[in-house]
Amino acid sequence: MSAMINRILLLLLFPFLAQSQIQKGLWQGEFKLNDSISLPIKFDVKGSSIEFINDRERIKATEISYAEDSVFIRMPVFDSEIRCKMKGDSLFGNFLNHARVKDNVIPFIASYGRSEPMVNSFELKNFEGRWEVSFEGDEPPLNIAVGEFSQLGNHVTGTFLTPTGDYRYLEGYVDGDRMFLACFDGSHLFYFDAEINPDDVLEGNYYSGKHWHDTWKAFRNEDASLPDPDSLTFLKKGYDKISFTFPDMDSNMVSLADKKFEGKVIVLQIMGTWCPNCMDETEYLAPFYKKYKEKGVEIIALDYERIPVFATARKNLLRLKERYDIEYTLLFAGSTDKEKREKTLPMLSSILSFPTTIIIDKEGRVRNIHTGFSGPATGIYYEKWKEDFTGLIEKLLN
Repeated sequence: MSAMINRILLLLLFPFLAQSQIQKGLWQGEFKLNDSISLPIKFDVKGSSIEFINDRERIKATEISYAEDSVFIRMPVFDSEIRCKMKGDSLFGNFLNHARVKDNVIPFIASYGRSEPMVNSFELKNFEGRWEVSFEGDEPPLNIAVGEFSQLGNHVTGTFLTPTGDYRYLEGYVDGDRMFLACFDGSHLFYFDAEINPDDVLEGNYYSGKHWHDTWKAFRNEDASLPDPDSLTFLKKGYDKISFTFPDMDSNMVSLADKKFEGKVIVLQIMGTWCPNCMDETEYLAPFYKKYKEKGVEIIALDYERIPVFATARKNLLRLKERYDIEYTLLFAGSTDKEKREKTLPMLSSILSFPTTIIIDKEGRVRNIHTGFSGPATGIYYEKWKEDFTGLIEKLLN
């Protein structure tokens, strides 16, 4: 107690000893993905919290600590952080994604104040609309996407819908015949660029952090569509049910055959704490469960991790549980490695996507398997998913 009183007295007598903090207000920053690509970021410092801005989205970080001229910003939910030093109106440091084994440290800088991107051209091409997209680095049908972009002057927003989920809230600008879009969700760094040619075709690059680069091409098509997400993952011949046994957060083994789940409509959420689309789905499922659990619905999340260590998974899942106030069952299923994850649920044709959502009726029969998730950034597609999901649950309960 005396040490605390002495500290308070010192700060009253010598205020320059007080811990400096990041200046409140809007900041502009960037992540250096490689020698030529920097991903821009905006964030608003509000004192005890920092809000990272992606178009209409605000990602609020509240775990902020200081040590002399250093600041440590832990991302909500994800096992990642920004570590940097303060120097006047500037920050210098790194973004660290602990969920990745390699290519997980990315240089970060930021400066105080609002700034707009430098636009060199007065003639801006039109990127607005719906586009049929193909990525070069994936095999069909996972290489197909639908791009939807809105443009106002040189400001552009939008997303890509894919068979495994969407790229969430992308925001950027147009400079002449080139478009730039980016998003930082606390775990992933998505960067897209594209050039529109005289034939109205887009050709560009896609970067995810430092570990992934792909090229893409797009054609205007107001009727562009994706494969049916309810058909991509299915039960192998001879199966109509799913079975598993995995540990919960207290290391108790939990099985779908347990009495708790008998006669219930089950929602099985195949997910990972590193997965942004899984977070969007969890944000919906957590309050949904509270509303429907007394009606006979149970939700079980099967967590697959890039670093498949139980202690690490438990820590991440407990953060997830607290963040979204989850009351449904959380189980650790193992590794995201394709070969290993396929063995955990051998009755499935494949686990193509995180998340994958399986709905099981009261008799234990699989009634729907939905690959991927179209989150709030997709607008009408998110609303349609909620409508279909709730409709099927209601039908099975009745």
